[in-house]
Amino acid sequence: MMDTYKKSPLGIIPIDWEVLLTNDVGEITSSKRVYRGDYTKNGIPFFRGKEISQLAKGDKLKDIVYIKTETYNELKSKFGAPKSGDILVTAVGTIGSVYLVKEGDKFYFKDGNLMWIRKITDRLNRRFLMHYLRSNIFQKHIDLASGGSSQKALTIVKFKRLFIPVPSCDEQQKIAEILSTVDAKIDIIDQQITETQDLKKGLMQRLLTKGIGHTEFKDSALGEIPVSWEVVKIGDVLKLGSGKDYKHLQEGSIPVYGTGGIMTYVNEYLYDGESVGIGRKGTIDKPVFLNDKFWTVDTLFYTHSFKGVIPFYIYVVFQSINWRKHSEATGVPSLSRSIIEPLKILLPPMIEQSKIVEILTSVDEKLEVLSEKKTTYQELKKGLMQQLLTGKVRVKV
Repeated sequence: MMDTYKKSPLGIIPIDWEVLLTNDVGEITSSKRVYRGDYTKNGIPFFRGKEISQLAKGDKLKDIVYIKTETYNELKSKFGAPKSGDILVTAVGTIGSVYLVKEGDKFYFKDGNLMWIRKITDRLNRRFLMHYLRSNIFQKHIDLASGGSSQKALTIVKFKRLFIPVPSCDEQQKIAEILSTVDAKIDIIDQQITETQDLKKGLMQRLLTKGIGHTEFKDSALGEIPVSWEVVKIGDVLKLGSGKDYKHLQEGSIPVYGTGGIMTYVNEYLYDGESVGIGRKGTIDKPVFLNDKFWTVDTLFYTHSFKGVIPFYIYVVFQSINWRKHSEATGVPSLSRSIIEPLKILLPPMIEQSKIVEILTSVDEKLEVLSEKKTTYQELKKGLMQQLLTGKVRVKV
């Protein structure tokens, strides 16, 4: 092995690979100061760390701010602006998100929040560099470089002291192609997930107000509804149970749910059967469907004693409610029985509830399959990065 591999600042690497300091990768800089007073409602997008993190993950941008086109043109003329092939790295908040600027991108960005790698050496393939900067291997180095306090920050000085492996240009390109192929597959799955989520949203809006195949409607307190439907209060069709402290219980196989999901497992249960959990404080807008035996903490209500309603139908209805609008607190969002129980909902006959549940469950199952498929490809990419970006597995060029 030592005949084909050698020691380096990055550990054991192929003998024909080199190692560069990030300082030698290209020019590492930031933007020029743009003040909050320069923000506008339209013009050229002005990205902070959160927008670059969203772009790096392929998410839709939210709450974008802008600067005047004239301001952008002046900054670009004097100091330059991000162009295709440049790389941005978030340096505060969510540290280490990496975005490779694409052809056609036109934006400026906040100084201090982001590091700008430009004029990248021809010895490095841009996509290879992007993949390496995003890898767990490099992210661990970033974490160490930015650590030491609760307010972590990655400075340009510290970033310049890190290392990058440099295979031949042909091998870099091949590695980048392999990893980008997996990324493309993940992007396709993400698009399918988004389309399926949009489908579910549309189906819920239609099914929970108009039902299935109705031709006759009537007026109600909640608008026009099928004649066979009723308007009822939530408290008329179920009861709300409160979670309890579990710390006195022994370890077991019964899940304990909080607003963020399963917290631990104990040997006793509060309820056995289908139920819907809804947060009392904090996370109040993410109902969870509970099945079999469970325990809940005191920040999570659970439903029981259903009358004329299918538990999963209630779960669907709870997903459609804007719970934050009903919060009784201006600080930490919170709900109470006095808020939930009087809320009016639409109630179809049981047989139609079953059909609605069946339709939406099939969509949920599709989303679950897509989510599992995405996880599989993410794990595949993680393994490939660990092997290819360290030279443990070589590609033919």
